[in-house]
Amino acid sequence: MPSIIIAEDHSVLRMGVKIIIGERYPEAFIREADSFYQVMDLLREAPCDLLLLDIQLPGGGHPRMIPEAHSLRPATPILVFSNFDEETHAISYLKAGASGYVQKTAPPATIQEAIRTVLDGAPWISPLMQSRLLGHFPKSKVQESSQLSPREFEVMQMMVKGAGNPEIKAALNIQSSTLSTFKAKIFRKMGVNNVIELADKVSAFPVRPETRW
Repeated sequence: MPSIIIAEDHSVLRMGVKIIIGERYPEAFIREADSFYQVMDLLREAPCDLLLLDIQLPGGGHPRMIPEAHSLRPATPILVFSNFDEETHAISYLKAGASGYVQKTAPPATIQEAIRTVLDGAPWISPLMQSRLLGHFPKSKVQESSQLSPREFEVMQMMVKGAGNPEIKAALNIQSSTLSTFKAKIFRKMGVNNVIELADKVSAFPVRPETRW
């Protein structure tokens, strides 16, 4: 039963998010906050498995919210939930330590998938942002037509953080043969031959130091 804090200052939106979460996690323990001050109070009271954080909260509105929340609960993954354009704002919050960024206008199924992914210990980055992040690399090094699938991106993030095969298989619930296939595709698409080269190439990616496997 996951424990989730929904930090959103509009009560109707909080109600909608609770419904979306309840469809996937009917036994979830949900606490609500309508300001960043209340978020900090709730984090002081007890840990949670996920903080779903609106970046326009009273008392917030800046990437510093992420390290401030982590100063109380370093292991708590934070999924940013925002009306702001992802392409313009996501990277600053991901670099600040957020585990993902999902827009409020996303379909409920996408929001559920983002929550599931972060609860499972992997970062959530939309295909749009994957393309933009890959765009940091010279086209001679990354094929212009190449794009990692969301699952391949999860595997890659875990690989560059030093997770071994047993950890990756357990976290993603996949078999050895499936993991080998993912690795081969990742190496091919990223134009590398091993994990060391891969880590060097994706060093610009915003990965939280505390990401859980």
